[in-house]
Amino acid sequence: HSLAFIEFPGYSSRSGKEDDGMKRIVDLHIHSALSPCGSLEMSPAAVVARARTLGLDMIAITDHNAVANACVAVDAGLREGVHVVAGMEAQTREGVHVLCYFPTPAVARAFHEEIYPFLPDMKNNEEFFGDQVEVDLDDNVVRFEPRVLLNSLEISIDELVGRVRNHDGEVIPAHVESDGFGLLPHLGVVPPDLDLKILEISWPHTGAQVLEMYPGLAAHSLVSHSDAHYLRDVGRAAMEVEMRELGFPALFTAYRAGACEIVHNRGGRGD
Repeated sequence: HSLAFIEFPGYSSRSGKEDDGMKRIVDLHIHSALSPCGSLEMSPAAVVARARTLGLDMIAITDHNAVANACVAVDAGLREGVHVVAGMEAQTREGVHVLCYFPTPAVARAFHEEIYPFLPDMKNNEEFFGDQVEVDLDDNVVRFEPRVLLNSLEISIDELVGRVRNHDGEVIPAHVESDGFGLLPHLGVVPPDLDLKILEISWPHTGAQVLEMYPGLAAHSLVSHSDAHYLRDVGRAAMEVEMRELGFPALFTAYRAGACEIVHNRGGRGD
């Protein structure tokens, strides 16, 4: 299929940023057509092309409890000159969304194979939940995921974090202040034994707004991403990160150190 991109002023690593090789724009929470809540326009190639148009330097595809399209997006990123991290938005037994990131597609696939048996074997109802489409690099439909992905894994947050780290991955609790699947409304606290230094807050909130509600989060590095389900929303919230080289370790080192700030693309919805 063909896609008509909506044009609007976006970020650009080629203009509007200091030319010191350190400032990078990063959006690590984007859904594809594999997420039942994601638009069918969100093929891996289309998302990466959109990120390139906006001048995003680094993105992650984070579908619900799945990684297939994220792994394809890594190859799309190599073609388009956008660094793509293979990720997943996992839903724990407690109903908490946790963003999981992996250093390579192979590691992401291995993790998915490990946790897939913990996803309830409930057949997807496309009319109710939406299609769950795996797509190749050329926008061809490969398969439809049969199990509904909008379910909690039979894994606690403690176990999930441990399993991701056993695969050399990184975790960031998603939209922590949100009543819908946020860590704080569900658990009341950030579990101190899990070493969750980085927390994602919801678009369009600012760090100051969230700290007014939860002053105890001041010790954490607060980040924000688009949580895009449509092409027009990619990059609506992102992080400006100080790092000389684009890469998985460098990114999360900068995130933990707080060497980043939230930026909102005011024109990002194409309204």
